Amino acid sequence: MHRYEDIFTYTLSQLFVTQIVEEVLATMARSNVEDYGVEVASKQDDKVDAARYDDPASIVDEKHSADSRHEIGLDLYQEGYGVDTHGLEARKVLKKIDWWILPIFCALQGFSFLDKTALNFGNLWGMKKSLHVDSAQYSWFASGFYLSYLVCTYPMTLVLQKYHTGKVLGALAFVWGIVCACMAVCHNFSGALMTRIILGALECAVTPGLGLMTPIWWTLAEQPVRLMTWYSMNGWFDIVGSFISYGLGHVTETTVRTWQLIFIIFGSLTSFLGIYMFFYLPDSPVTAKFLSHDQKVLAVKRVSENRTGVKNTAFKRHQFVEAFKDPKMYLLFLASISAQIPNGVVTNFGSIIIKSFGFNNLQTTLLGIPDDAVQIISLIGSGWVASRWKNTRAIMMFIGNATCIVGTAVVTYAPKDQRILRLIFYYLHSFQSVGFAMGLVMISANVAGETKRRTIQGTTFIGYCIGNIAGPHVLLDREAKEGYPTATKAMMGGYSAKTFFHLCLGLYMWYWNKRWDREARERGEIMSNEERLRRAEEVGMRDATEFENPYFRYAL
Repeated sequence: MHRYEDIFTYTLSQLFVTQIVEEVLATMARSNVEDYGVEVASKQDDKVDAARYDDPASIVDEKHSADSRHEIGLDLYQEGYGVDTHGLEARKVLKKIDWWILPIFCALQGFSFLDKTALNFGNLWGMKKSLHVDSAQYSWFASGFYLSYLVCTYPMTLVLQKYHTGKVLGALAFVWGIVCACMAVCHNFSGALMTRIILGALECAVTPGLGLMTPIWWTLAEQPVRLMTWYSMNGWFDIVGSFISYGLGHVTETTVRTWQLIFIIFGSLTSFLGIYMFFYLPDSPVTAKFLSHDQKVLAVKRVSENRTGVKNTAFKRHQFVEAFKDPKMYLLFLASISAQIPNGVVTNFGSIIIKSFGFNNLQTTLLGIPDDAVQIISLIGSGWVASRWKNTRAIMMFIGNATCIVGTAVVTYAPKDQRILRLIFYYLHSFQSVGFAMGLVMISANVAGETKRRTIQGTTFIGYCIGNIAGPHVLLDREAKEGYPTATKAMMGGYSAKTFFHLCLGLYMWYWNKRWDREARERGEIMSNEERLRRAEEVGMRDATEFENPYFRYAL
């Protein structure tokens, strides 16, 4: 049987590398030319002379002549001068986008989380025993996933930039659903590890891709609650997974083990979603079939107010270099590592931590549901606050991080016989999603320039992978009776470090807002806030970074 498993693993990896990717990318290239008439980017970089930004009109003219063929939606933006973006028709367009796009984002994020955390459910239902592995090897199933995620994250952001995003994500979802289901035929460590590695390479496009697509559809004020909504699907789908796992745990009249059924069901549902996305998820408002031409104009004009453009398909070396000179990238990178060490623990071993408090398998499965409910409420609640009141993003990040520190401190140091108290405060770790997801909002709102934004997003998710690779290895089997104190201390340390880096990020952006205001006064630049926003919008539509746009201000 092991010989057939090795043949399956080798064949699957070869098919993925040599056939699927080539065919998908060829389709993406044809689709991109058909949809936009986009050519492959010139190797010559479009350099911008920062000194000329005293005259925004000349900036816009220069960028238009040099780069307009790569700027998706620019023609619709120019057609929309004077269009009312706050009237009744604009609200109708927003409602259409919410009904057509947001559910797809939610489903994709949810299934992505469900498939990669199926290990957590499998661990409860004998997967470790069936594969003949110990806890250290089982931890490598989680780490192997994130190793390939790490390697493929940045190349995948380039693929999403150059090709039709909806079709790329749909094709990837279809294939990773098959890979997830194939986990059920694995019978040893090597086969399961290879399957997990392939799964990580496929899923690495999902959360970064959705984060980058969010500002393509929604305005600056609308983004926090929408992004937090689709990110909260981690909690919603974990609840669904808990009920499915609980139900399958009562199935006895079958030769297929419970953990195998979990992977088969989760993977099959994901593949069906991928087929739907391939045909029905548009790349941007420009290709949205559910919008009329006038509504496309309005949709592009709405998001132009973000000051970050719609989408640019050209890779720009000077933006890539600028990203590595920007302290925001390093603060987000370090915060991401700090956040994901705890996440690597609870995502893959949360169920056995709860079980260590003194509960059986079925009780543990159901007791995971309040954990997810806390995550959902904290995400949507903080997103609503950040959308309702300006410059509250950093405050929400701090509140979420501080709550996690308090929760893990109680779990670590409370008396071990206080299992209900420890369980309640364990649930507070779910506030950690607020800080990380709001960090994605910060990137979409405060990093301009397509290449720069994708570089910082990709680097943030490299940190995400590093933390998730390290996280599972702080949970030690010998500490089960004590409630895994090494793991909970590592979680507390990670949350504390993340809080520090997020505070530095907020202070850094606040400093630059003050500096830009001072420099504007020194230039004798006197204009209303509305005029400054209009000029920031015009320059932003030409794919300028925030440091190339003298009218840009950070949204805190």
